[in-house]
Amino acid sequence: MPVLRITDGPGKGLVVPLEIGSKAVTLGRDAANQLPLADAKASRVHAEVVNEHGRWLVRDLGSSNGTWNDAGRIETMPLGDGTTFRIGSTYLRFESRLANTKDKAVGGDAGPGRLTALDHENSTLFTKTRTSSVPSEELLRINGYLAVLHQIVLRAGNLRSRDALFELLDETAAEALEGDRCAVFLPAPEVNELGGWVLWPTHERRLRARFGAVPFARTLLTAVRQGGESLLCTISGDIDPTASMAEAGVTSAMAAPSRVGGEVHALLYVDRIGGEAPFTRTDLEFLAAVANQIAVQLANREKVAGLEAEVQRLAAAPRKHGVELVTADASMQPVLAFVAKAAPTLAPVLILGESGTGKELVARAIREQSLRADKPLQVVNCAALAESLVEATLFGHVKGAFTGADETRPGVFELADQATLFLDEIGELPLAIQAKLLRALEQGEVQRLGDSAVRKVDVRLIAATNRDLAEEVRKGRFREDLYHRLAVLCVTIPPLRERPADIDALADHFLRFNAERLGQPLKRLAPEARAALLRHPWPGNVRQLRNAIERACILSADKVILASDLPQPAGAPAERPAQGGDSGGFEIGTITTLAEVERTHILRVLDHCGGNKKAAAEILAIDRSTLYAKLRQYGRL
Repeated sequence: MPVLRITDGPGKGLVVPLEIGSKAVTLGRDAANQLPLADAKASRVHAEVVNEHGRWLVRDLGSSNGTWNDAGRIETMPLGDGTTFRIGSTYLRFESRLANTKDKAVGGDAGPGRLTALDHENSTLFTKTRTSSVPSEELLRINGYLAVLHQIVLRAGNLRSRDALFELLDETAAEALEGDRCAVFLPAPEVNELGGWVLWPTHERRLRARFGAVPFARTLLTAVRQGGESLLCTISGDIDPTASMAEAGVTSAMAAPSRVGGEVHALLYVDRIGGEAPFTRTDLEFLAAVANQIAVQLANREKVAGLEAEVQRLAAAPRKHGVELVTADASMQPVLAFVAKAAPTLAPVLILGESGTGKELVARAIREQSLRADKPLQVVNCAALAESLVEATLFGHVKGAFTGADETRPGVFELADQATLFLDEIGELPLAIQAKLLRALEQGEVQRLGDSAVRKVDVRLIAATNRDLAEEVRKGRFREDLYHRLAVLCVTIPPLRERPADIDALADHFLRFNAERLGQPLKRLAPEARAALLRHPWPGNVRQLRNAIERACILSADKVILASDLPQPAGAPAERPAQGGDSGGFEIGTITTLAEVERTHILRVLDHCGGNKKAAAEILAIDRSTLYAKLRQYGRL
């Protein structure tokens, strides 16, 4: 009698007899298959092995991840003695007869209780009753859940971020539970429309795109927040479905907190929209098991991060030097790939992005991986230069070239010869200087202000700006030929609000950095504080997040940073005092001086412009030199 044998992975050595003329033998993750596979990459009913006209065939049943052999993905394949194929990470071999009678067999008298190598007499994972009293269908479902949970445990140990853990939940638990919406909620510092929770941003975008504005079971979410226990919301469950749930079409829901000790890190929520079959107590216990496993992984990550930071702080070895691009978000992978490809070349690089996204850090990473890493990096912030000094700063000047030129000085282009020059906020350069910059790039020549001699330079230029240079070209404020020369290699750094996974990674990085710099034990973020960080839009991007974490590390009196320790509005929103009339955007309190009103207004306009001083000066209707003088007076330059 021919058999099908699992040769690798969970269930190694497991075989299933194949009888000619019998119905097709199905393979998949569902325990109802003749050959259930404990493999997260397997679909519920993945493939079948069938005898057609005396020939054995394996046929893929439209699975998500496919059935494979050595040549690639297969739809249908004939089976001969020793033929091997793969589903996920599980390899199966067709044998013309059963060679080893000691192998574990599936089918015949084995019964469904023999599908997994579990001691059902003593198992208390999902039920405290003896297996003899558990219906065979329920036992199959329990075994299927155990197989999926085993896969989650195996895979979770290799994941490095919280977002990856949440994605694993989407990939495995959601499909196993047959839920329409599987969501991760994070604890919020205040009671809100979701019962004190905030939806994980990635899930929010995905779920709202698919289901629209269908509300979640708020009564369930509130009850879990208050009691801290896993709850089932069905007609015969812990909580009765509400009228609003019925109106929205939510027929059944359940939620389980992911908790270590008394601290809730997240909440797992699953519901069904439409359909008649409600969730069962077994489904809830599986969801709770998944939530507990994720909580353990999150706690371990936090402890390991704390230990690593403490070891680094106490280590006697000198600190590492170099640029570290801290990122965990997929949207930054193209940036990292760009850095690796652009660094070895000598072509100009243009870095675009909002203020505070880390453009200078990317520029330093490119230089550090380049062939000129052993040479100094010259850095110039074009927005901080007075218009009358731009040319002299870039190209140098001779003695007496202008008032105050008491000696001859080379410009940064000469200082960066055979090295790298970084021009930040290049969009602020006057048009007249842009023409000379283009010549320096095209011809490799510069001319000091007040001098007739031409000097050859070999400079690798990296430029950055928070402006839309293509739009600036259309408006005639930036030379088109210079733009095309700079944009030979161009990359855009996404703002922090578009890379939510980086908020977690950067927050942990700044916590470790401040612990070392301030000489204090490593502090950690309470779940509510972390949720507040994820919820904030961060208009100031990474720079604003760094400042918020530094402030919290200094002001927090405990090792745990609460949401209230974060600056507004990253923490819980504060109440604005009542105002008796229009104050022009200023809060009315104690009487203040005209100078203070002027200072407040200038800084607000500057923040409104994202730090762009030229734009702020235009709105304020003052010269940029006046704005620079004010900012120096305020300690902002």
